[in-house]
Amino acid sequence: METTAFNLFVVSPPKNTADRPDIRAGVAWLALILIVGVLYQPVVRHQFVNFDDPMFLTENSHVIAGLTRESLRWAWTNKDAVLWQPVAWMGHMAVSASAGMRPAPHLLVNVAFHALNAGLLFSLLRSLTGASGRSLVVALLFAVHPVNVETAAWASQLKSTLSTFFFLLGLLLYVRDAHRGKDCTPVTFLTFALSLLAKPMLLFFPAVLALVDFWPLQKFPSQAGSNSWPRWIKRKTPYLLLAGAMLAMTAIPWAKGAAADMAAMELPDSQRLAAVPVNYVSYLRMLFRPLDLAVLYPERLDHSILTVVGAILLLLAVSLVAWIFRRGAPALFFGWCWFLVTMIPASGLLRAGQHGLADRYLYVPGIGLIVAVVWLIADFTARRGAPFKATLVALTGLTLGALSYVQLGYWQNSVTLWQHALAVTPPSAVARINFGNALLGVGRDDEAQAEFTAAIDLEKRDPRPYLNLAVIAQRHGDQQKAVLYLRQALALAPADARIYSNLGSVLDDMGKSVEARQLLEKAIELKPDLAGAWLNLGVLRAKSADLPGALNCFETAARLNPTDPSAARNLQLVRHQMESQPARPSQ
Repeated sequence: METTAFNLFVVSPPKNTADRPDIRAGVAWLALILIVGVLYQPVVRHQFVNFDDPMFLTENSHVIAGLTRESLRWAWTNKDAVLWQPVAWMGHMAVSASAGMRPAPHLLVNVAFHALNAGLLFSLLRSLTGASGRSLVVALLFAVHPVNVETAAWASQLKSTLSTFFFLLGLLLYVRDAHRGKDCTPVTFLTFALSLLAKPMLLFFPAVLALVDFWPLQKFPSQAGSNSWPRWIKRKTPYLLLAGAMLAMTAIPWAKGAAADMAAMELPDSQRLAAVPVNYVSYLRMLFRPLDLAVLYPERLDHSILTVVGAILLLLAVSLVAWIFRRGAPALFFGWCWFLVTMIPASGLLRAGQHGLADRYLYVPGIGLIVAVVWLIADFTARRGAPFKATLVALTGLTLGALSYVQLGYWQNSVTLWQHALAVTPPSAVARINFGNALLGVGRDDEAQAEFTAAIDLEKRDPRPYLNLAVIAQRHGDQQKAVLYLRQALALAPADARIYSNLGSVLDDMGKSVEARQLLEKAIELKPDLAGAWLNLGVLRAKSADLPGALNCFETAARLNPTDPSAARNLQLVRHQMESQPARPSQ
């Protein structure tokens, strides 16, 4: 038998290797961290993107403020992003407090957690199976796979990398407890809770624990004896209660403003239900053919009956094969079931968001498929020599790494991100709008206008193109056209505070201060934390010689968005004017 340090094809019995220091494990961790660091080094020059980053980072006053008492209270009591994810919010706040709002620190922290997740995955599989080589290959492919670029290179996805970090750590602790014959320990329970508090994507983790018990631990009741069911269920009860509680916290619109977003949490209608098997097959394609990946895939609900039936038959066929060979090839059964179970929240069956498919949703489910494939190939090539095995691993890793490096380049800024998305996906109004916004941000107004016009042709009920066309018209001095676009947007979204704020600003420039004031006050009523509305109202009050009122508005705007130079500049001007005014004689 071979005795190399990382034998890919000899599986020794599972051992409690996590409890013993091992220099080879340290070398594996170091190698994974270096590989991730080299591959993702370009993120230090990347910018924030205009998709989710404004809500999670650049325009979020609570995150910008850092770890203040008010920010922490908000983190635990809001569902502004539909999901309840206080640990993720606190992660963003911690980075903001220590490094400010420059893109590089936020991106580097996210990449660091991706590297840690690769290391934890290696340690977990090694502790479970005793197969150091296979475990390292799985971790390597996870680290460099193109489908994970979206999660690792997008600052807003700290929730995903954090959640996965605690999930893998929790599994590692669970395995340690199992090796020691212990039930649910407080530390293990807390770790899974932190995973769900970072992002409740992994609600079905109790099913993963059952899979781990089946293989490799072989502690499933049917494997351990007929009288072990009560004890086994008792061991899982705390985890089931935790998952149920988090599901309730996620599904119930208890936070202010959450009710409007709960449409995405409803059970699927017939069209969405029919799309579920098609979505599963799409995820398989994304993992095994990671080409033409994009930040946004337009959701399709018009699949033909033939497409739906074909997808169902494919999933059933693989499931049947995995079941038949569950004893002879348990890794196939384990990996396939891992994929099926952990993908449920992102399959369209239980959806917390507006997108049917996304690369980032494969971050954890893809692990199961990688495990299944690595173990199968290892078994089929067990008699091949070490050079063949090393060459196969190297070629696969280099190919995936090269694809990831190319994919990473699209994430350098919003323009490249959406330009690529439009090139590889079907027409989408959302993609057109975001690409137009990106072009608008770099002063390419004519190109941006063409994108917004194209978006209106695709989706006439979306107010955002009209809002942005108004910005272009205002830039070019056509205030009448700006007002026309804004009123069209307001007719489509009568509760959008941004539209009231922008319309009030334009009307103020046109000298219609009475109506402008009403619109700006309405904007603040609808969204008290909209810094732009406070800024516009402050400008109006300053023009009206209401310096104390303007001072209050600019102070509020600066507090809500400390990175906005306009608020700070106007605040300084108003203070200077107030100081230079002669004091009024006392009565």
